[in-house]
Amino acid sequence: MSVPFAALMCHAPIVLPEVAGAEAGRCRRTTRAMREVAARAVAHPADRLVLISPHSPRRRVGFSAWRGRLRGDLGDFRAPELRVDLPDAPEVADALGLPTVRADRLDHGAMVPLAFLDAAGWRGPTAVIALPWEEGGEAELGRALASLPGRTLVIASGDMSHRLEPGAPAGFHPDAPRFDAAFVAALRARRWAGLADLPWRAAAAEDVVATTLVAVAAAGAPRNDEVLSYEGPWGVGYTEAVFVDEAPPLYAVARSSIRALLAGEPYRAPPVGPPAAVFVTLRRADGELRGCVGTTAPTTGSVGEETARLAVASAVEDDRFRPVTREELDDLTVEVSVLEPPEPVSTLDRLDPSRYGLVVSHGGRRGVLLPDIEGVDTAEQQLAHCRRKAGLPPWVAVDMARFEVTKVCAPA
Repeated sequence: MSVPFAALMCHAPIVLPEVAGAEAGRCRRTTRAMREVAARAVAHPADRLVLISPHSPRRRVGFSAWRGRLRGDLGDFRAPELRVDLPDAPEVADALGLPTVRADRLDHGAMVPLAFLDAAGWRGPTAVIALPWEEGGEAELGRALASLPGRTLVIASGDMSHRLEPGAPAGFHPDAPRFDAAFVAALRARRWAGLADLPWRAAAAEDVVATTLVAVAAAGAPRNDEVLSYEGPWGVGYTEAVFVDEAPPLYAVARSSIRALLAGEPYRAPPVGPPAAVFVTLRRADGELRGCVGTTAPTTGSVGEETARLAVASAVEDDRFRPVTREELDDLTVEVSVLEPPEPVSTLDRLDPSRYGLVVSHGGRRGVLLPDIEGVDTAEQQLAHCRRKAGLPPWVAVDMARFEVTKVCAPA
């Protein structure tokens, strides 16, 4: 019995590029974060997915669940080609004693997150649970989900304030931005117990708290948790957050370690995987390099710990760049390259810069270049770059070793 993954996904259709076209640029962080949440969820083998939607048909008192095959599309948002067709998970309603409802098609609170999950490859049994009009029982429902046999993925759907600026869907209220800031701060500080009692909630016109309370209760306690993004275009607040992830991807480990450093908070890296050499590369949204530090031999007991250590070094110790700031971190892409042990080679014909990285050394000097670097197309170019990095002239004989890498990065 376990919840290997639980998260919050906003449900605004405007974040889908296929729907919004050029306007999607205003929600670039949100779109990228939703893709990442979906990919991280689907990476976990699970018996079912449970999604809590604030817009499914409600009863006055008590939660309910959809019964029958789950079908929907985004035709109301100019994208009828975006469809979802998933089997339901009747064992959820049966085990929890929930009444069931049938509807013609999925509501957008369920449809939008499921569209991202479907794109990430989810095809398994899915339960959509509707909230009641009268709040209460969220924690009990979450704990019941955690007690289901097997492995359950839990997704809370919901948007934050709908009153952030003049012209917002519910009109403007000055307390709405304060609510959003308090909600995100509570998630970042792991103050889950206080989410229901945040100030300014009544003024915010939100539909995020109740579904989140279910998901955090299912998670039980924060584990590898992270707030991935927050944006507030069009007067509506969107946030994406992970509450529990039993096997976080290495790029998430890297990002969390940097975020903790910049916030002055402790971070304990999960001991994911055996020892391995790692390079962590940071890039701006336009692809420009922002930092890259790594090793060719492991220095810690796991690849997770190695990644966390070198992520911090890439962010603040790469002397080619000024240190990364908290304000720019959310716009950086993080790529982790896990290295295979280097293999000595003696001739250039054993090199392939698209496949192999290269280490050159002479005396105490060493230069390293990862594979598949833009502008490095030949073995001669690769060797020249490594010589320059090591400060070695062309006439000095060098030892060479090639290595392969596995790259791990978030969905674009």
